[in-house]
Amino acid sequence: MSEGTEPIRLTDEQRLDWLRLIRSQNVGPRTFRALLNHFGGARAALEALPMRRAAGASAPQICSREKAERELEACGKFGVALVARGEARPPA
Repeated sequence: MSEGTEPIRLTDEQRLDWLRLIRSQNVGPRTFRALLNHFGGARAALEALPMRRAAGASAPQICSREKAERELEACGKFGVALVARGEARPPA
């Protein structure tokens, strides 16, 4: 987090959307950040992702809500918290 920047705090729904977006096909760190910046949030980016493809390419595989929920549940079992870049501290 940059000095002078207000820390963010994701809701559970936002955290799930962020996880789904980063786990989707052909979405790496740069693309993830570009999509967030362009669409204003992960949910809007997820909704637009099937339309953002090269001519002739098939729609990207988007991580399902169920798969992301299972991953978050597994993290919880091991005491792992997914912390988004810019968050002040891990969620409770």
